[in-house]
Amino acid sequence: MRRKMVRIGVALFALYCGFKAVPVERASSGDTTSTSIRYVALGDSIAYGYGLEDREEQSYVSLIRKHLEKKYDSVIVSNFGSNGMRSDELIDILTNPENDLYRKYRATIKYADIVTLSIGSNDLLHLIKLDMNIETMIENGEEMFRDACRGFQKNFPKIIQEIRMINPDVKIYADNIYNPAKGLTAFDDVYDVAEYYISLMNRCFYESRDYQLVDVKGCFDKEKDSMVNVSWKGREIDPHPSVEGHRKIAGMVIKEMER
Repeated sequence: MRRKMVRIGVALFALYCGFKAVPVERASSGDTTSTSIRYVALGDSIAYGYGLEDREEQSYVSLIRKHLEKKYDSVIVSNFGSNGMRSDELIDILTNPENDLYRKYRATIKYADIVTLSIGSNDLLHLIKLDMNIETMIENGEEMFRDACRGFQKNFPKIIQEIRMINPDVKIYADNIYNPAKGLTAFDDVYDVAEYYISLMNRCFYESRDYQLVDVKGCFDKEKDSMVNVSWKGREIDPHPSVEGHRKIAGMVIKEMER
């Protein structure tokens, strides 16, 4: 009876954390063992896969999962990507016991082997209005842009530190911030403004043993074609990565994993 209750408790905990009740390693026939790996994706709508027709198949999180499935018998993925998430909101989830997601995030990260992180874009890019006169945007938004950069400079190290405190052994792969107006000639003025502040934001992605930087900005800059979804509605674009953009991100993360 005691063993039965323990198994039930483990199963309920795994369900709460978003995991299937699969052991990390279990014996099978002969000398063969079956292995599993736990992967947690944290961050914003880029991690979520917003703008894709089939995010379960096309997002970089899903592509990383498919890669891991070639190497492990069981891959357990929890995608916590959330549309519109800012860095201060993620910190609150990780550190505030009163937050409804606090226990779920921390319990899941605690048992993760890999964490990918996509955060920071919403701190800044929601301030950039593509349909606004560029001079007006600079005049009215400069201090807000600088405040966003300063805030992220404080928040990003806290996020990494908190993940490390929850799970000292987890491998963390953090994407920096790309310029969504890259390669779109209709938005050359916006590109220049965005480039300046995105460069300030990306200074926060310092070299550290605590995580591995995934230079999405550098990768997208090298591409001739835009890596974002272009949706022409007046002067609006969807700033999220296209299918090809997600392939690029997944490829970079996988490359870092293989080092």
